[in-house]
Amino acid sequence: MPTHARGDRPALLSSRRCPVFAALVVGLLAVLLLDGAHAGEDEARRPGRFAIIFNMGYAADALPRDPKSFETLVRGLRRAHFNTVLCRYEDWRAKICRRHGMQIFVDLLAPGHHVYKEVDGARALCERLRGNDVVYAYHLWSDSIGGSYAGRSRDVANVHMWDPTHPAYVGTYRMSRVGRVEGLDLFGYYDFHWKRGGHWGHLAKASSLARSRGVPFLRYCDAAPGRVGAGNPNRVGYTIATSIPFGLKGYLFHYGGVVVDPATGKLDALGEDLRRVNARFAAIGDELMAIGLPTAVYSTPITTTAKDRPTGAEPAVPDGLKPVPDEHWFRITAGEVLLGLFQDGEGRDVVVLASHNAYRPQEVTLELAARPKSAHVLDRRRRRWVRAKSSGTRIVVPVEEYAAELLRVER
Repeated sequence: MPTHARGDRPALLSSRRCPVFAALVVGLLAVLLLDGAHAGEDEARRPGRFAIIFNMGYAADALPRDPKSFETLVRGLRRAHFNTVLCRYEDWRAKICRRHGMQIFVDLLAPGHHVYKEVDGARALCERLRGNDVVYAYHLWSDSIGGSYAGRSRDVANVHMWDPTHPAYVGTYRMSRVGRVEGLDLFGYYDFHWKRGGHWGHLAKASSLARSRGVPFLRYCDAAPGRVGAGNPNRVGYTIATSIPFGLKGYLFHYGGVVVDPATGKLDALGEDLRRVNARFAAIGDELMAIGLPTAVYSTPITTTAKDRPTGAEPAVPDGLKPVPDEHWFRITAGEVLLGLFQDGEGRDVVVLASHNAYRPQEVTLELAARPKSAHVLDRRRRRWVRAKSSGTRIVVPVEEYAAELLRVER
């Protein structure tokens, strides 16, 4: 056995001297390369836009089947600030969508390429759509997961194998068991909380799962929880606005009517409601995608409900939510809001605020522990960051009803 002078470095073992060691090295390299490949695929499958999704149901194809009517529909949807459509994929639809900046949420439950009933068709379609920039994601499920999570995990794995360049989405009812689905890139849920309750609990579960998996989440929203043409936008917008501090990265509505007349492209009353709502979130979508998922979600105490009615009790944080900790870098001295804490790519703090009251704006005052280097708010109308109203350690942020406001602070 060779000897080495003091300070000399021993020669590396060669494969001839130690075949077991060589096999271990090869195995380790293979694992590292595989992990790197998976990491690259995960990044490639990350959704690129805050998706405002139109649909007319799934597991079928209710959208116009002729190009002229479909393009008329798409033009109307763009006026209503939708940027994605859930439907069966067709090449001619993709051409129209590309022309209008719309993406397709490919329904893999539609006839011809059903993800588990027509596997050959699904595989052929997904393989053909690799790298297609019109595709937003693949829609694999939107129902109660129940005991079918093993099947949904299989479907996700298949789609990853067929097309590693786009996200696989699984939706569920009231966050039931979606966490048992393995490998999902994007998930969603629905709860109709204005009628059924459960808003904060479901959001907390969705946010926790999103953060633990490092994946975004969507939600199905009731398109008409209020009176159409009156208070309906307030209720619809409140659902979305108060979901964004938890990390929401897009939404779709249960189909509740015409919305857009495919013959004329004209919005009906419900479509006008949704246009008003969508405009507020389309304006901040790029920034919401850039800040990723929240590090924490807090709430102020409230004295009025989401319906603008007195709680009839001492001010308190709504059940299931957490107050801003006493030792935190800011405290809220005015306003009743929900707050999500994020960081941007440069390490600056971004606070997302949403009013607890669906019908009234809030004038929110933050008192910081120390004077910040800079403070900016996102001007939705101009889609740019502007200086926040501040003095010393105090920052004032107007928060509109049924909207999410972004405050960026460099400390």
